[in-house]
Amino acid sequence: MKTFDIMEAVAEPFRQAGRRPLATIVWGLVGLLPTAILFALVFSVMGQGGLMDAVETQGKLGPEFGLLLNAWANLAQVLDLIVGAVVIAAVTRATFAVRRKDAAFFLRLGWDEFRVAVIYLLIIILAVVALAVIVLIAVAIGASTWSLLSPLARTLLFTGMVLGLVVLSLWFAGRASLLIPTAILHRRLAIDEGWKLGRGQSWKLFGLMVMLFIVVLAVALVMMLVVVLVALAVGAVVGGMDWTMLEDPEDWAMGVGSNPWIWGPVAALILIPVAWVQGFFHLLGSAPFAHVVRELSADRDSAPDSAADNPDESV
Repeated sequence: MKTFDIMEAVAEPFRQAGRRPLATIVWGLVGLLPTAILFALVFSVMGQGGLMDAVETQGKLGPEFGLLLNAWANLAQVLDLIVGAVVIAAVTRATFAVRRKDAAFFLRLGWDEFRVAVIYLLIIILAVVALAVIVLIAVAIGASTWSLLSPLARTLLFTGMVLGLVVLSLWFAGRASLLIPTAILHRRLAIDEGWKLGRGQSWKLFGLMVMLFIVVLAVALVMMLVVVLVALAVGAVVGGMDWTMLEDPEDWAMGVGSNPWIWGPVAALILIPVAWVQGFFHLLGSAPFAHVVRELSADRDSAPDSAADNPDESV
């Protein structure tokens, strides 16, 4: 039976980021579009006189202004779904291509992206329904046995149910994570094939999910530290930084927010590294599972073709 190596799957995002640094930045830039729209809206409001003035102004403009903000937020969510599907499909194609390059960074807008969005929504719906059912069952068990148990037994029961829910969620997530790359591999929904591909691999996929959680947490902590240091440096220039900032961080943040003009040059300065980080997180979310599908699939040679002139080069 074909199988895969967990550490090789975890290493796949790092390999792809090393082979395709420019593509990683482009994927990040595309992924940042919905966030950029929301920030542009926020700063356009802040430009009226600062954050607090914007909040007060919103109250004077009436419910129409709130409806407009909600409409923009909803539009950003729809755009986030579309952009997410485009980037996930691109990262998956790049993983299937191994070292081959593509002039468009594997970015497309077609049926593959539509299928990615459909499967993504289907997984979310099934997860929500399953979670609701599990919670109802857990509540029923707890209500029927709570008064019969000692405090220690109640604690053990609650802990066991929580751990069971976590294990079940990761098990389901591991199996469901193969659906999208399988659909891109076969250029159709292929939900049945994607689910069957994980047979006999469920606990290895569970282990992969745990390893990825650890890696993502470690990378996120490092990135957060960098972001905090950069934010403090920018804040020192914009709002002034001294010990009073630590005593009243809210007032300091409002002082920084009252000068939104500075964030244009700052955003331009940090755009490339932020885009790379965003692109790398897209790789962490998709490349390991595309690697697994590539290794488990009986049709490895049928991976989507890219415009590859030289298989030894990559974008």
